[in-house]
Amino acid sequence: MIFFSDLQPLSASERKRYEARRVKLEKSEAEVDKACAKFAEVETGSQLRVRSEFMFRAEPAELPGDPSDRRLPAPQDRPPATRLPSPRGIALRVYLTALFVAQSRNPGTYPRNPLPVNDIDTVSWVDLFATPSELSRRGDRNYVTVRDKKVRQLHSAMDRLSGDAFQLVHLPNGNKSRGKCEGFQLLHEHGAPYGGGSNPDRYMVPAEERTPSLPAGLFHNGWIHLLEDTEINFLLMLAWLHFRFGAQPVFVASDIRLRQFGLGKDAYEAHRMLNRFGLVDVEEDPNRDFDGYLVTGYNEGTMPKLHRFVLRREGFDEKAVPKIRSAIDRRLR
Repeated sequence: MIFFSDLQPLSASERKRYEARRVKLEKSEAEVDKACAKFAEVETGSQLRVRSEFMFRAEPAELPGDPSDRRLPAPQDRPPATRLPSPRGIALRVYLTALFVAQSRNPGTYPRNPLPVNDIDTVSWVDLFATPSELSRRGDRNYVTVRDKKVRQLHSAMDRLSGDAFQLVHLPNGNKSRGKCEGFQLLHEHGAPYGGGSNPDRYMVPAEERTPSLPAGLFHNGWIHLLEDTEINFLLMLAWLHFRFGAQPVFVASDIRLRQFGLGKDAYEAHRMLNRFGLVDVEEDPNRDFDGYLVTGYNEGTMPKLHRFVLRREGFDEKAVPKIRSAIDRRLR
């Protein structure tokens, strides 16, 4: 579909964002290909299954200040999925990837960690991630390789995931100076309890019919490396809505989006890019502009229509790199 905003020329800031994303894509392409090849060597689940608690809280969170301001709840009151993102961090992708690998085991089992963190002689966790990092010089003779940078990113992600604020991973070797992330263990997706406390629950592989899911192509075709965290979180929200309401077009009211999914307005707008990538179908209210305000066609007292969404599972069957490149190039023309 064509959005109202797509009929308008890009602003200078929008063009800059698109161009930056294209540069990131070009820097990441070779690493994405390598990661996809490594995924083919690893036993994984047939789809990514994520328990509801990771992206949705059953009891709505309180909003700070005047609710009319549409502010997000405090970070500690949001679900783990929308709290994990951090600038240049990969914690969200690391956790979802670990779930996907763990789900090669039978439902109801406690999966072991089958991979080393970094071993050049076998498939390692570091091989399953792609970043736009490049070889760089440190001093006159030493170089920092892409693999070295990825190892540091992975360690940083594990520190975040295992910290008191999240408690999504347990590091049995965390007190060691070397190899602290080896043998990391997944914990239940609900993570740290709201209001404080500990997460004592080990991760158990869920039954397929009891959990929201995303297609395996998210990993096998490279999407996990190239989507922004806001886009991944929108997909998780959409997976939950389809799990709850079926394959029909679904919508989410702003109060639920804010207080139960912890998804702000900017993250909600991720549906536009996901639609351009062929991953989400959108039934947009034709009487709204990009900012969500009415522009024409409403009588007094008539409520605007909420956007309806459908997850296009078949879209994940396509390779991410050419699909994203094509979508960006079309918008930059």
